[in-house]
Amino acid sequence: MKNFLGKIKFYVLLFAVLGWFSAEAQNGNPLQFLSEVSQSSLANPAFQNQSEKLIIGLPVLSGASLKWNANFSPDYIFSENFSYSFDRFYNSLGEPGEAAAIATLPIIYLSLKSNKQTFGLSLSERILVSGNFDHEFLRFIDQGLVPYYGQEEEYGPISLKTHLFKELAFSYARQVNKKLSLGIRTKVLFGQFFYDIENMNLTVQTDEAKQLLQIIPSGTYRVSGPIDVQYHPLENKTTVKPDLSAGDYFFKFKNMGAGIDLGFSYALSKQTSISVAIADLGFTSLKYRSYDNTFSGSIDYHINDLYQSTDPGSSTYFEPKEALLALSDSLPYITSAEAFTQRQYELLPIKLNLMATHRLNDRMKLNFSDNLTYYNGESNNYLSAYFNILLGTRFELSSGLNLYNAEQLLPGFACSYTGKSVQVFLATNNIYKLVQPSKAKNLNLCFGVNLLFSTQPKLY
Repeated sequence: MKNFLGKIKFYVLLFAVLGWFSAEAQNGNPLQFLSEVSQSSLANPAFQNQSEKLIIGLPVLSGASLKWNANFSPDYIFSENFSYSFDRFYNSLGEPGEAAAIATLPIIYLSLKSNKQTFGLSLSERILVSGNFDHEFLRFIDQGLVPYYGQEEEYGPISLKTHLFKELAFSYARQVNKKLSLGIRTKVLFGQFFYDIENMNLTVQTDEAKQLLQIIPSGTYRVSGPIDVQYHPLENKTTVKPDLSAGDYFFKFKNMGAGIDLGFSYALSKQTSISVAIADLGFTSLKYRSYDNTFSGSIDYHINDLYQSTDPGSSTYFEPKEALLALSDSLPYITSAEAFTQRQYELLPIKLNLMATHRLNDRMKLNFSDNLTYYNGESNNYLSAYFNILLGTRFELSSGLNLYNAEQLLPGFACSYTGKSVQVFLATNNIYKLVQPSKAKNLNLCFGVNLLFSTQPKLY
């Protein structure tokens, strides 16, 4: 017992040291603690498939996941009846807004264990979204233009990055000996859509002589995807229109990239094991239908065309949502675009996953993990401690605590049910917000359905 407590203190100290890195997003998910679910290998490719059956994930439901982290929750914007309010958003936020989201939609998932080897194949859609904005811009949209005539205001910076791509992955894990297991997952990535506007600023000023209110954006942005960008000299504007082809729905070979996950698991003793994995060492590329865009000039409103967005009964009322859309529709008239001349590369969020497991008996074990991610020049960390128990032969439950940003302590859980031909699982790091996701500032959710097929020959 004394040795056991000593090991626990060592692991807690080891992971706590890593936990002091600054955290801006979350990545840890207790799915990694469900040994009965083969999707736990997404955290470390060295994790072996525990089933002797062929596992086929149900499309869309074979491990769909959503990770959301922000300093605001969706209900800041939308009420229970889905009505929106920029004023409510502005007053609830009270500070610059920051948000990051990662979503994965699986299309194909296969896993098969043969002797001491596990083979896997997966195809999924992935999207990465991150951004920040000056919250005073929300008030500008909520008020409309009338209150700003005769004044000069500056808003910013405003940044938004969206990255959508397909991931085709092949995984292989091998039990080298009784103690060591190695794993690798190679990935081919197909860039589908990319949008990156960094540090855009917005100036609102008045030209009294011409009786004009001018909105002047400054900055550049990159865009790539199934679009057609053209400059029209007669109208002096640049248009960006959808231009979809059959290839855009499948694999975009002209914007290909690659990635790799590496991991190992090592048994220190019969009861204790450790594992280390590094994931998403890779990139997507941008060249095909990719453009650099620059803002130049101003969007001008004559004094007679000014609108307000606070009094619906007035003749000058313009709904805030529609006003924001109208503003975005005006941007092509002050935008110049230039196609990429050289291929550019976008790195994926690099993840380091450390994990320690201590088996108490055949049905119970303790898990500790630390997930460190580096993306867009920022590092983030997630520290977890979980208790696992097998209930009968089909139900596995994991529950524990997650330390986020060295400030928030969130209770999480994961569970799975494995029948003869089907397996279902659910994992979240924030139980409190599972039933009220609209109120969550931090939520990491994953669920799935697997079909199980025996690979053993029938005995007659």
